[in-house]
Amino acid sequence: MTDPYVPLAEMYDAMTEAPALQAFYYEWVDALAAAVERYRVRGRVLVDLACGTGNTALPWVERGWTVVGVDRSEAMLREARKKSNQVRWYRQELAALDIEERADAVTCQFDALNHVLDSRDLQKIFANVGRTLNDGGLFQFDLNTDYFLRWLATSEKLFPVRDSYCMSYNEYDRRRHVATFHQLWFVKKGRLFERREVTVHTRAFETADLRRMLRKAGLQLVSTRVQRRLKGKPIRRLYLARKV
Repeated sequence: MTDPYVPLAEMYDAMTEAPALQAFYYEWVDALAAAVERYRVRGRVLVDLACGTGNTALPWVERGWTVVGVDRSEAMLREARKKSNQVRWYRQELAALDIEERADAVTCQFDALNHVLDSRDLQKIFANVGRTLNDGGLFQFDLNTDYFLRWLATSEKLFPVRDSYCMSYNEYDRRRHVATFHQLWFVKKGRLFERREVTVHTRAFETADLRRMLRKAGLQLVSTRVQRRLKGKPIRRLYLARKV
């Protein structure tokens, strides 16, 4: 399967340097740390799914946890491995997750599950999370809403990323609830710019469907929190499930 992040991996950390995006990292760590205390999770093993370049995994190493990072993209994992040799990095598809470790917490951040277009694959991922978690373990993930995906399709953007530039435009399929993100990059290479194209598809899921799918995987959805709003409407939600 083609790795869509090959042209993007070396630019990913630069893209997420904006304070508004960095704020998400702190919120996710604080929310899960509070939940660990609330539910009295005793173990300290965390599996970070769709870990990308490692930014969502490394804070837990600093807190003394044993951390496993899993991602389908070798290009993204290559960047992650440069940052830490304390994390066990795995290249795997989330729907076919097969690791030896058992976790007390599983995370999947930065709307990674929006990239799962088939609900059957999402069900497989939830089932894998259920098998990976110890009893009483926690699963935290966030998703963009359908409203946000529709809104993104209404605008085109041109923005700098350090000394490179990105042009983006989006499409939205109302029938399938699938957004297609098109990015055209001009990456600075010496005195010239290298042209790169990135296309990513994402899908929105309703909370009621997520609750049902989690229950089928042996997980209970215990909290849902709106992380961001646009014009008063939720655009990103943070979910917490527990293996009971």
